[in-house]
Amino acid sequence: MNDPVASTVDKDLRGPGTGAQQPMLLTVTEAARLLRISRNLCYELIAQGRLPHIRLGRRILLPRHGLEQWIAHEAGLPQPSLSVVSWRPPRH
Repeated sequence: MNDPVASTVDKDLRGPGTGAQQPMLLTVTEAARLLRISRNLCYELIAQGRLPHIRLGRRILLPRHGLEQWIAHEAGLPQPSLSVVSWRPPRH
């Protein structure tokens, strides 16, 4: 099934290019922009425990994959498959 809304959100979350070029963790401002909601609403959803997030010291970061899963769940869509993060050690 081709859902244009889910496709647009998916493109926004993934951005142009490959997932390896996109950050795994987003700031509250970045996540709010992607979700097209206000920063305040994003903070409220985090405080309510509705948005997946982690705290690193005073910083609040939202995992990109967690947002994809949250969107799918809230929209009643099938859960997206887990993106595999590939890492190669730098060549010397």
